[in-house]
Amino acid sequence: MDLVILVAMLVLCFCISTVKVEAQSLRLASAEAENRVLNAKVGLFDWELVEHFSLSSVTVLEHSQFNVFEALKEIATQVGKKDWNFSIDPCSNDTNWATPKSADLPLYNNTVICNCSYPDGFCHVVSIFLKGQDLAGVVPPSAAKLPYLTRVDFTRNYLTGTIPREWASTKLEYLSITVNNLSGPIPGYLGNISTLIYMSLENNNFSGTVPPELGKLVNLNNLILSANNLTGELPLALTNLTKLTELRISSNNFTGRIPDFIQSWKQLQKLEIQASGLQGPIPSNISALSNLTELRISDINGTGSEFPPLSSMTGMGSLDLSFNRLEGDIPDLLATLTNLQYLYLTSNLLTGSIPDWIKNRDSHYQLDVSYNNFSQSSEPASCRETL
Repeated sequence: MDLVILVAMLVLCFCISTVKVEAQSLRLASAEAENRVLNAKVGLFDWELVEHFSLSSVTVLEHSQFNVFEALKEIATQVGKKDWNFSIDPCSNDTNWATPKSADLPLYNNTVICNCSYPDGFCHVVSIFLKGQDLAGVVPPSAAKLPYLTRVDFTRNYLTGTIPREWASTKLEYLSITVNNLSGPIPGYLGNISTLIYMSLENNNFSGTVPPELGKLVNLNNLILSANNLTGELPLALTNLTKLTELRISSNNFTGRIPDFIQSWKQLQKLEIQASGLQGPIPSNISALSNLTELRISDINGTGSEFPPLSSMTGMGSLDLSFNRLEGDIPDLLATLTNLQYLYLTSNLLTGSIPDWIKNRDSHYQLDVSYNNFSQSSEPASCRETL
């Protein structure tokens, strides 16, 4: 009996041991299986991550190129440009996008310029020149979709309307829409383009007053508003434009006097106020503009005035003070302006004798002092020759 019990106990222990081993094996197998699944998942995640970033890079590139092409297509539609070939990369310097300059067509320019050196590795359109293209559309709002665009020149076309509000958000440095058919007031929101260095709106049909917001263009070097229908007085805010080197406001219908605040523009090299509608006299503080090389103030309204003080302008090369009712003698100080090559004093009220330095001028020196009140004995026949 004892033997039977002993055998039964041994069998039971063996069975229990076998069950434990099998259970442990099952646990190991399960853990290994879980690891395989986990590794598979990790591998799948890594592949998906790499794939995601690769596709994202391609997507960004395609999206960037797509934006450029779409913006240029919209610009072409808006201005009426029909000969751009969009099967060619606009940044390839192909003649479709960069027509070589020709001596036969000096005012013609069809050029899109890209800069491919930006840190993002992409090429970006930075300049659009469409000069002398006979374009009859509008100034393109979609130019604002090219965030790296800094230079726009649409000179000598037939564009109508005005400059779109979208351009207020651009980073333009150079803007020329000279000789077009733009109309209405000059938009005040142009003052938001604080990066502007050069702006020419010459020879359009702009009307109304010069917006004081232009006084915010503190980086402006060149401001050209000639040959429009502008009225009113020049705004005091323009005194903020202390970096101006060129100001041209001729052929308008301004009112009031030539402002005293012109002395604020001490960097001016070229000043043109001809047939502007402004009244004289020429302010005496014009003497503060010692960097002037070209001064053209003519056809000012009002009564007679004295010859303005110009002795500080030692670099003066061209001087036109015609049709201003200037009185008195031609000042001797003009003889000290050794760079002066062009002198126009026609149709004033000047009196006295014509100085010897004018009579004995070199043949390359151009002048017109006709239609004044000089004494006849001092006036050579050539002084009545128009140039």
